[in-house]
Amino acid sequence: MIDAVKKALETTFADDKERLVHTYGVLETALKFQQKYQLDRKKVTLAALLHDITKNESQKYHKKLIKKYYGKQTLKAYAPPLYHGFSAAAYAQKTFGIKDSEILGPIEHHTVGKPAMTLYEKVLYISDYIEPNRPYQACKDVREIAFDSLDEAVYKAMDNSITLFEKNGGVIPDIAYEARAYYQKKLSNRRRPHAKT
Repeated sequence: MIDAVKKALETTFADDKERLVHTYGVLETALKFQQKYQLDRKKVTLAALLHDITKNESQKYHKKLIKKYYGKQTLKAYAPPLYHGFSAAAYAQKTFGIKDSEILGPIEHHTVGKPAMTLYEKVLYISDYIEPNRPYQACKDVREIAFDSLDEAVYKAMDNSITLFEKNGGVIPDIAYEARAYYQKKLSNRRRPHAKT
């Protein structure tokens, strides 16, 4: 199946080499986490390869797939630039018959994350953010801590993304704020026993 997915990628992004380079950068990064946490290599690979497969499709395409596989509530909850996470997961189901939540969940939530993500979801989320072709300083800063503290990296990536969206006037789904608050609290609770009384 992985070879078939790679062929689909090559065809889909034949005129968008940057997206192809990004996708393989995400895969390279995700596989480092896969080794660190001893995750299933095939699942991590498929999620990384498929996460942006519908990125360049039309709004009509996204809406049709999302309505069929997730319902109208998902369209209402997320802004159009974020639709591709769900349409890509729908594509994975439709085209390759993938039903495993440890592949589909990471694809669905790689854009803004969610509270209490699984390890597979966190790995794809952060790999998408810190892959080596991202030149931004914020990404470099998160990259430095990601392999030492995944939750802290996830929180910082979420905080950076929300700040950027707000600055640019983007529409931020409620789940993004909920996710940031969840990881902020998780990190705070983890540090609390070490605080001086």
